[in-house]
Amino acid sequence: MSTCTSSLSCCADNTVVQDKVCTNWAVPAAGTQIIYSDNISQMISASGYIKLETGAGPLTATFSLNAATVQLITIQTGSSSSFTISRFDTITLASTAATQGEFCITVRYNL
Repeated sequence: MSTCTSSLSCCADNTVVQDKVCTNWAVPAAGTQIIYSDNISQMISASGYIKLETGAGPLTATFSLNAATVQLITIQTGSSSSFTISRFDTITLASTAATQGEFCITVRYNL
């Protein structure tokens, strides 16, 4: 563990905030739906899971930054996938049929 003293200028006060959101989701028919959008315009990191409970899967979760794909996850019906990711601002779900499940995310960012 390091200790900062007043004679050092390398230490900055950072406040790290952690928010957790869990919700049920549904894509009513074939299509795409935004499930999460960063509304604080900061570089964030997050961990969580996406569960596909019912519907004719698979479900594709796309993590994007400024509309560019950062990571893709494919989830089959009756299963879930966990993730840990940084530097993204949007999570989109896409399915070829009606699907529903659960989404949980813990987001961390500096104030």
